[in-house]
Amino acid sequence: MKYTYRYLPQDVFKLTIIAIETHEHEALRRDAEEIGARLILAKPIFGRNFLCFRVFQLLFREKFDIIQTHGFISAAHAYIANTFFRVLHILTVHGIVEEHLLGKGLLSILKRRLLEKTVNRIDIVYGVSEDILEDVAKSIRLGSQVKRVVIHNGIDTDVFRKNASYPASLREKLGIPRSSFLIGFLGRFMPQKGFNFLIDAAEILAKEVKELNDWKVLAIGSGDFSREYKTIIKKRGLEHKFIFIPFQRDIVCVYKIIDLIAMPSVWEAFGLQAAEAMCVGVPIIVSDCIGLRETVKGTPAITFPSKDPSALAEAIRLMMVNYSRDNFDKFRDEAVKRFDVRRTSIKVAELFKRVYFDHCGEKW
Repeated sequence: MKYTYRYLPQDVFKLTIIAIETHEHEALRRDAEEIGARLILAKPIFGRNFLCFRVFQLLFREKFDIIQTHGFISAAHAYIANTFFRVLHILTVHGIVEEHLLGKGLLSILKRRLLEKTVNRIDIVYGVSEDILEDVAKSIRLGSQVKRVVIHNGIDTDVFRKNASYPASLREKLGIPRSSFLIGFLGRFMPQKGFNFLIDAAEILAKEVKELNDWKVLAIGSGDFSREYKTIIKKRGLEHKFIFIPFQRDIVCVYKIIDLIAMPSVWEAFGLQAAEAMCVGVPIIVSDCIGLRETVKGTPAITFPSKDPSALAEAIRLMMVNYSRDNFDKFRDEAVKRFDVRRTSIKVAELFKRVYFDHCGEKW
């Protein structure tokens, strides 16, 4: 919404965005206004997500040419509502099919069947990476009739290409000496992001590697598991190595004070954070998980085997001992070209037009 939709030509596309009402709805409203889109918030009914009812109302009252859903849950709701209207439906896949969300036993079988039926009756399945689309095809049976498209995600490179001044005040505010080697973790604290492996790696470095200079982990973000991770850090006596702060709006300034970004993810649809870091020129160490390995292919990013804290610790140690940003600084211009969301928006716009005109039997 903030990136891809922003660069769709407003004289060609009229966007209506429908989402479940959450505590973030005011931010959603501001973002929608910025990109000239109409935002409709669907309130939960008795605390449950009945998005399909709101979609049905919308399709009944107004004419739409294309529905684009993001993720499997929204796709299922839209599919149910769209059964009566048969508007062209594009599913954009941003994640894997997580087995624990399907439940167990008979319920799991029923959910999987419903998911397979939904996805196989959608007109286009569009993945944000080859990896994520391949994983979906392995998890649920996709029929040969399902059209599949891959369009890589992008970022607003204008934000990250600027040469921000060194924000020493942020280090000072956090009490981090300029001499401390700062390892950054940015994102939600959830199992997918692999923060627990970074804790394990930090314990290895703290106990086994004595020749290193002072280092700290700056953890930026929020999430359901933050309290659990802080408890683990305290039990292992690593509080002096970790600094937690909430998400920062001026993320470029944060990147500028960090010496190294660690991304120990278990899976990614597409590594947007890796793209951001490379556009700024910050060295990154990433796991070779699906999605992320595709993002960093052919870049200076340092990879390690996913879910292997010993390998992560060794990669960090080598980087601290032989620290250099040269390769990442040289790659900045290439990163800006590669990850520019305008390229993504052009391809998405072409997809919308092609699907629509093919359906109408007209040329475009």
